[in-house]
Formats: sequence, structure tokens, C-alpha cells
Amino acid sequence: LSRLPFEAPHAVEQLLAARRLDAGATDSRVATTLDLDLQHNLERQVGRYIERNQSRGVRNAAAILVDTRDMAIKAMIGSAGYGDASIHGQVNGTLARRSPGSTLKPFIYALGFDQGVLHPQTVLRDVPTSFGPYTPENFDGHFLGPVTATEALVRSRNIPAVWVASQLRSPSFYQFLRDAGIGRLASEKHYGLALVLGGGEVTMQELAGLYAMLANRGELKPLRLAAGDPLAKQGTRLLSEEASFMVMDMLRQNPRPDETTGAQPNRLPVYWKTGTSWGFRDAWTAGSFGPYVLVVWVGNFDGSSNPAFVGVEAAAPLFFQILDALRAEQPGLAEPIRHMPANLKRVSICLASGELPNQWCPQKGSTWFIPGKSPIRVSQVRSWK
Repeated sequence: LSRLPFEAPHAVEQLLAARRLDAGATDSRVATTLDLDLQHNLERQVGRYIERNQSRGVRNAAAILVDTRDMAIKAMIGSAGYGDASIHGQVNGTLARRSPGSTLKPFIYALGFDQGVLHPQTVLRDVPTSFGPYTPENFDGHFLGPVTATEALVRSRNIPAVWVASQLRSPSFYQFLRDAGIGRLASEKHYGLALVLGGGEVTMQELAGLYAMLANRGELKPLRLAAGDPLAKQGTRLLSEEASFMVMDMLRQNPRPDETTGAQPNRLPVYWKTGTSWGFRDAWTAGSFGPYVLVVWVGNFDGSSNPAFVGVEAAAPLFFQILDALRAEQPGLAEPIRHMPANLKRVSICLASGELPNQWCPQKGSTWFIPGKSPIRVSQVRSWK
């Protein structure tokens, strides 16, 4: 018996649990969507990463890889060691409800684009701000002053994200998460605007579904783990194609943590975001590259904290380690062809204000813009003499 293969135990257990609920299932075999080569590759990378970072108290991690073309889960690592009782290794981390930190911010900006609140170069204020009784801080304790929406997302500034969320009407951010099938949320009042910064809880599988929706231009489709799971032809449209494209374009501008040479033209574009939960309990990185969405989590299942559990420092290196390993094995890795949304324009703007240039505009740039939806007016900036 000990020589029987013991592959992807968390995924197999999840399928068996689902089958127990499905009274009609009679076949004793379990056929999954997993790709064993990809599964082994991710297992290797997680194992190496834990080994190298044990001195920092990094002992456990989870990862999930989804093919956005058919929503098949290609690899699922529920913990760093299924047989390791010291980390509760039999728990499937991809199904655990955890605070997502800032990994949900891209969806706040997407909703803002769809509701005409802003465009990617809108200038936002990263300054101390109270939203009623709620006074959020930035992770680093500093404020940058005026920043564009793109900079605010890439640099994960909290105040601009909370301000955008405070402007959303229908759906609110809470309603959007409910519509996206995020389970077991308390009432909207319970969270208030703290939901923006990770006040609610999501699973890695839910987060992977949300990032796949962005890659699939605003259409949410269910993840597939059983080979027989039906392929959803039509998803549920939660964001416009234009808003999804604009947010992906912003996420693409997030430099790799190990990037020192600036843009590398031959590199596969990566659309990614980190997250750190309150009290350093969860470090996250979620994003897409080529046809895949990858979500990585580093933390402890018992919820104990560690100052090393910061998204960009603890989860992003593992995310890119996996990405590089997949690229090495699939040199031809490329994005599926995604057409430009038809109703999307580039428009010239004044960089100082994010508005249409007037005669005093010191420096011009351009932004993506949804005609009839994105807010745009002539800049009010005057010359300073």
C-alpha cells in the first residue's frame, strides 16, 4: 500500500467530499482537471521556498493555478506538507477563509471605472482622511499626496482605494462580492469601508475566480476541479470589458520585486497584486500571466502572526519563483488572444490634473477612457506666475 501514488491529496479530498454530497455518483475513480506535471512543479517550488525561508519563520504556504480558458484547476497545493501535523498539513489552505489584505483593490477600481467615478490617470489624494468614524492608515504610515489611480493601485495606497469605494453606488463593493459568490460574508454594515482593506474573508479559490474574471474581461465562471465538470459557455458579467482591460493594464505596470533593469520587452506580461492582512497573519500574491491565474498564500493555519508575512516580501517571491519555473518548462507560454474592447479610447490629458489639457497644462499624457462613462472635463489648473 505504501507504494501507491499519493498525488494532490487536498484536491482529491475536495473532490471526494463533493462526491459524498452527490448521491448519484457511483464510479469509484476520481478524474480531475489537474495536470500532474504542473502539480509537481508547484509542489517543488513550494517545498524549496519553505526550506529556504524557514529561518524567517515561514513554515507553510498554499498555491492554486487555474487555466483561464476553461477554468480548470491545473495545480492545487493545500499546504506545504500534507503529512506534517506540526503545520496542520491536512488542512486545505485553498478553501480556508482568510483576510485578503489588498488583493481585492483592483475590483474597487474596476467598479469605479464602470460607475464613472474615475479613469486610470485620475489624480487622487493620498492624504490623511476620515470617512465618518473610519480613518484608514497606509501600510507604511506615510502619505504620498496627489497620485494617479494607477500609481495608487500599483503602490497599494489605502486612502485612494477607500475613497473610490466610498463613491460606489450600485453595486457597492459589498454587493459586488456577494454577486461574485463570495461566501459567508457578514452584513454590509458590519464591515463598512474596512471591507476595502481586507475586512472580509475570502478563500484562495474564490480569489482565483475573481482574478480569472479580470483576465476573462469581466465574466465570472465557476472553477472546475472534476474532469466532468461542465464548461461554462456564458459567464456572469460582473464588470465591463473596458473596466477589466483598464485594471489589467494598471496591474501590468506593477514591477516585479526583483526588477532592477526597468522594462524587459521580451518578458511575458504579469498582472499581479499583493496583499497583507492586519497583524501580519496572511501574505498574498494573486495575478495572471499567459493563460494562467496563480494565487499564493503564506501564513500559519492557526492564525499566528509573523512580521515576515508581508505580501511583497513573503508571497511575491514564491509567486514569481513558480512563474519562472513554469516559463522554463513552457518556453512558448503566451497569453490567449484577447481583443481590445471596442468601446475604449485613448485621450490626451494634463498629467497634473488627470483632466483634458487647457492652454496652461505643463505636461501632457494620455489615459484609457470609456466614452459616455469616464469622467472627463477641461483641466482647471492655471499657470503659476
